[in-house]
Amino acid sequence: MSMVRTFMADACALLFAATALAAEVKTEPVPPTPVAANPEQGKALYQRYCSQCHGDEGKGDGPAADRVYPRPRDFTTAIFKVRTTLSGQLPTDHDLFKVISEGLPGTSMPAWKKYLTEGERWQLVHHVKTFDMLGLFEEEPAKERVVIDTPPAVTPELIAKGEELYQQKKCWQCHGKFGRGDGPSAAGMKDEWGHPIRPVNFSKGWRFRGGDRLEDIYRTFTTGFNGTPMPSFVNAVPEAADRWALAAYVKSLSRPQKNGQVLVAGYVDGDLPGDPYDPAWDGADYVDFPLAGQIIIEPRWFTPAHDVVTARALYNDREAALMLEWDDGTHNVGGDGKPADEVAVQLPAAEPNGNVKPYFILGDAKHGVDYWRWSGSGALTRVAAKGHDRQEPRDAGALAARGEYRDGQYRVILRRPLAADAGEIGLAPGKFVPIAFHLRDGEHGEEGMKMALSTWYYLLLQPKTPFTVYLWPLALVFLALLGEWWLVRRLRRKPA
Repeated sequence: MSMVRTFMADACALLFAATALAAEVKTEPVPPTPVAANPEQGKALYQRYCSQCHGDEGKGDGPAADRVYPRPRDFTTAIFKVRTTLSGQLPTDHDLFKVISEGLPGTSMPAWKKYLTEGERWQLVHHVKTFDMLGLFEEEPAKERVVIDTPPAVTPELIAKGEELYQQKKCWQCHGKFGRGDGPSAAGMKDEWGHPIRPVNFSKGWRFRGGDRLEDIYRTFTTGFNGTPMPSFVNAVPEAADRWALAAYVKSLSRPQKNGQVLVAGYVDGDLPGDPYDPAWDGADYVDFPLAGQIIIEPRWFTPAHDVVTARALYNDREAALMLEWDDGTHNVGGDGKPADEVAVQLPAAEPNGNVKPYFILGDAKHGVDYWRWSGSGALTRVAAKGHDRQEPRDAGALAARGEYRDGQYRVILRRPLAADAGEIGLAPGKFVPIAFHLRDGEHGEEGMKMALSTWYYLLLQPKTPFTVYLWPLALVFLALLGEWWLVRRLRRKPA
């Protein structure tokens, strides 16, 4: 009981602090909840759709809780991240309804609007509030919410102002210089429940918990995320115009995810760039390949650290090069009881028979794979695999690699000749070559079968553009002009 009383005191202090800040933020009355509670229906819906993760008593301890990251919300303490209310305050019913309806990007919380009616979602709102063991929803329900005005036009000046504030207010200490979650204060962070938590990676807009619109980011700076190290910035940045500028800068650091089935390698007339930061790579087309935890083979890995790897490719008359990049808030080279970070690429070891490809996890007895692994320590290894338990080291041969870690991001170049050697397939323009990717994060304890992996995709060396492609349009233009000139002369020779 003493712990409960302490928590109540802390909650009241937060509420008083939030009230003191209210004068600095425009608010409006919370609209009424449109649907009355039906306790029996709400409980039945919760048991069917929510208890697997959040637990029968709403403690975030359901049977699936250990298999998702971040862990499911514990409803008993009434601490919620995504809200339109001031720091420390409870969410409105409309806030809870929106999260249930839209889900939370970057988590296992789905958008239930795809599966449940509006009325059912409102019953879940009512039932979630019944888990509040402190009775705060009854004693101090949210009466005011923050007004989110129309966002300003995003200009270079607004972004520059936001960047200045990002530096002044030391956002980089947690989120890093380029917002990749690699700041000096990022290590060892924990949430209100003692679970490890990393600062959000601003470059991945698709993972922003509360949404990646400008107004969503502004709201987060205004309200903060209760239960996490992310505070409200109302005190630090009291002017709304400055919080909009900060939101605009954060938005400028993010980009949408660019998925695709085929990685197209462009042709280079000359040497391929060997430096991961060579400007030539910026002009190469890229694809973000989604990754998921390896949950087929023991030890199964349900909570991978990485969700995507970005790949680019170039080739010349002799060889092809892949440039792989991924964000990682920690740089692990092996040591201190933690494995090194790793990236791996696998290709079929022999020409596929039609559409038959090797098993996507390191091949199978009939269809092997050529497996390349680059470690954060700089080591390159090559394996011939016919299944996860049938791997034989092989000489790297002409395969070469170069990688760098800088500002919370890895960039690794892997290159090999176009011509096939023993145990590998040839690369040729116009040929679709199956390719797959694996990532392991040492800080997260990933090694061996504990990894994030992709399914099979394709690498395509785009055929060189023949000179005739440029010649024919010029010839057609010349013929059109010639025909027009002939027609004009003919019309002029006709008698009046």
